[in-house]
Amino acid sequence: MTPQGLCTTVPPVTGLVRQRLIHAILGPAEARLGLVIAPPGTGKTTLLAHWAAQERATVIWYRAKSHDVRPGQMLARFATALATAVGDERARSVPELAIMADRLKSPLYFVVDDLQELANTSAESELEQLLSLGSPQLHFLVGSQRPPSFNLARSELPAYVTVNGDDLRFRAPEVEQLFRITYKQPLSAAGVFNLTDRTDGWAAALHLFHVATKSRSSVERRRAAESLGPASRYAKDYLTRYFLAGISQGMERLLRDTCLLELLTASRCDSILGTRDSTLILHELEQLGIVVSDDGGTSFRLPEVLRQHLIAALGDARQELPVDIRRRTAAVLEQDGEYGAALRALADGQDWGHVREMLVRAGQRAYRPGTCRWAATAPEALIRQDALFALAAARHLLDDGCAAAAYRTAAQIPRLTRDAELLRTARNLQLTAAVWAGDAPATGPGPAGVLRAASHGSPGSVARALHNHRRAQDGLAKGLSLLLAGDQRGALPFLRRCAERPDDETLAGLAAQLALAVVGPESSTLGFSGPADDVDAVQRQAERLGFTWLARLAQGVQAAQFGKAGSQDAVQSAVENCELRGDEWGAALIAAAAALMRLRSGRSDYSAFESLAVRFRRLDAGALEAWAQSAQALVGAAQDLPGAADDALAAESFARTAGVPGALAVAYAALAQVRPEHAAEIMQVAAETARSAGFVCRPWTWTGAASRSEPPALPDIHAVGPPVTSQLVAVSGVAALPALDVRCFGGFSVRANAISVDLSKVRPQARTVLRILALHAGRPVHRDRLAGELWADLDSPSALHNLQVSVSNLRRALQPDGPVESRQLIRRQGEAYALVLDGGSTFDLSEFDRAVHDASIARSIGDRDEAAVKLRRAVELYAGEVLPEDGPAEWVTDTRERYRLRAAEAAASLANLELSLGDAAAAAAAATRSVEIDPWRDESWRTLIGIYRSSGDPAAAEHAERRYRGMLSALGVPPNLGLRPRS
Repeated sequence: MTPQGLCTTVPPVTGLVRQRLIHAILGPAEARLGLVIAPPGTGKTTLLAHWAAQERATVIWYRAKSHDVRPGQMLARFATALATAVGDERARSVPELAIMADRLKSPLYFVVDDLQELANTSAESELEQLLSLGSPQLHFLVGSQRPPSFNLARSELPAYVTVNGDDLRFRAPEVEQLFRITYKQPLSAAGVFNLTDRTDGWAAALHLFHVATKSRSSVERRRAAESLGPASRYAKDYLTRYFLAGISQGMERLLRDTCLLELLTASRCDSILGTRDSTLILHELEQLGIVVSDDGGTSFRLPEVLRQHLIAALGDARQELPVDIRRRTAAVLEQDGEYGAALRALADGQDWGHVREMLVRAGQRAYRPGTCRWAATAPEALIRQDALFALAAARHLLDDGCAAAAYRTAAQIPRLTRDAELLRTARNLQLTAAVWAGDAPATGPGPAGVLRAASHGSPGSVARALHNHRRAQDGLAKGLSLLLAGDQRGALPFLRRCAERPDDETLAGLAAQLALAVVGPESSTLGFSGPADDVDAVQRQAERLGFTWLARLAQGVQAAQFGKAGSQDAVQSAVENCELRGDEWGAALIAAAAALMRLRSGRSDYSAFESLAVRFRRLDAGALEAWAQSAQALVGAAQDLPGAADDALAAESFARTAGVPGALAVAYAALAQVRPEHAAEIMQVAAETARSAGFVCRPWTWTGAASRSEPPALPDIHAVGPPVTSQLVAVSGVAALPALDVRCFGGFSVRANAISVDLSKVRPQARTVLRILALHAGRPVHRDRLAGELWADLDSPSALHNLQVSVSNLRRALQPDGPVESRQLIRRQGEAYALVLDGGSTFDLSEFDRAVHDASIARSIGDRDEAAVKLRRAVELYAGEVLPEDGPAEWVTDTRERYRLRAAEAAASLANLELSLGDAAAAAAAATRSVEIDPWRDESWRTLIGIYRSSGDPAAAEHAERRYRGMLSALGVPPNLGLRPRS
């Protein structure tokens, strides 16, 4: 309420009420002063009005005006309000005010809006005197374009909290709510993200966009939001009127000529302008609220909308001026070591000659992560013809999550240059891209290779093998590997250390911050409890630093945090954006974030986890697939869906095989739900598995799948392995499956409990069904795919009938005594079938994958002997092509070629390891095996010839060289391009 005698009133409440800001301005109990300091148009008055509207205590609103600065007036206004509040006559001095304030029985809030109008006047000094009144019932809220001129750190002034322009900026979910709830004109998800990005969440620009488009049709309005540029005309008049009107020529020139800089310092501005007075001008601009400083006045920032407006105006200036400004700006940034920003300043002006010159000067510094976003605008002809531009394009593609495209681009560089340094950089970048490319093996160098190996399977083992955590990226790899295993307690310290390092603006630091924002504090409420502001901060920083893949991922997580009405559309838009760019990992992780968010909020989606498992399967990410399958089983069990028991058994088997204890605990919880007669015992297994694994959150409580009864204790249950399985079998009365030994390399065979399975009486098409299922052992294959592969000429009902008959025949051949309950080797899972490998089953493709995987881990920690042992096993397992009896069948050719290339790579890696271990004969044998598997593998031929030469066997070297020349000739490659000079 407002006491009588004051002429000012609380403004009417408009706009979107944002509780996060209201909570922020209240601050802790001991903070009796709230400051809202931000540029014009950011919503200061709106926030203060929203706060006042819901405050039940006495609120006095005072809006400062420039002509209202007579001495004593501020004190008089406050004295009148205080007298009314305590029911007494008005105090006549500050000491009397202090005495009267101590008599307050309830809180009194004094709001001063537009304090900048009173800057350096007696009224501002009087406010300082009021702040020194010590009554705990007195609270002050101040809105201003700049901080007060008096010293807020004085001991007699109250503790304070500050809300700044960045706090006031609308986040994407708030923009969605603003247009849907307040304006009643909802936007598409793409429009929300684009409008947020282009306006930087600036309240005035959002309102101006609404005013300019509210009379348009919904289609036109949404299109306008999706196509809005960074220098929209909606905001130009406002910027000119409220920011730039009345500034001096010196201020105007500084803002115009330095607008390409994201961070303004006096030395930078002096260098660009050729002056020495930038310090004074910057502080004058700060006083006007046009620039803001986060470090006490050393560096300054322009509101992003204003900066983009100035950049657009710069392009309208006479032609020679922007070019000169761009080059001077680039020179200053280059001198400061900010090569990405320097190159972007030149590239935006299409000054490609100077871009190339800077690339030459910068060398490797120009290709660090995040520095090459400018390459997205480079002409295709330059990328195809110039190694420097091609390398920059490959770096940008990798930063943007387009691993396959980055790999292809980097692979072209050897034909463009012979520069050893460029070739080495291109090779390292190509290796990193190969780690994440869809058709590459799940191994690779450095932390990226470690993390990729963890995503493939046994993430806990990968994490335990990584002992060196000094670098941020190593700590990130270990922390995320532990998270993949479900060890939340073990992961959080590594992620926190990585996020809190002094250089936490690296890619690793920001990725750790995003992970922490998602997993939240170490408590049973883990899920999406992390603050949305943390995700938003990561998105903005990643975008600014050029880590566009991470920025897009953070934006997808933001989409998952939307309200119910906007969430699904926003997530789908984010996923489709990734897919259009070729970023399959980003699409999968955003889809996973959304599915987990819905599960956590009690809105489970079975189909979402089903499709998520397919996504991770395509990426060869077994650890993540295990989580998706277990969550799918949990949802299916909670909703009592048909096939829920099969889903739970398959998820338990797959999680155990993939070595993911956390996912295994979830699968056990699903099993408990579908076996109510043993629910208590199996839930005990789930709880103990989670505890042993360090898995803190309990997803089964989100779906209500946890047992309500107090379960009996079970002895010595471990996280993963036979002890858990055997006890689970014991309590649930389920018979063990036969142990299968499935072989696909060099020809198909299957043995059950060490006895060959007689398939002679099984029809050829049924045997083909078995081979297809074996190729995907442990993973479901949709029945339509199986029917389509084998009975494409039949109508769907006939094809599905033939499939059912074939599956029935196979079951009899594999389990002639008949399966117990649902323990079938070929199991139906919804609309799919899977060959189940349980207990002591073996599968040569999986063994090969595990050997290569373990070799990668051993190499990453420098254990060459162990790496050699694992690679020898992998090469030994490769007995020939995958399922040669199926010829050119489409369902096997891609897998066959992938394993052939991986086997050749494993043999080549083994050759280099054997050579480093001093065994030249073994190295020659491995290199020979590599070229036998892949005769077109140039590197293996070179290695083989080199081994023979270094070991003093010229005849063998000459023979190998002739074969190599023959291979090159068959490819049409001149021999001198491939052969080393003879020694």
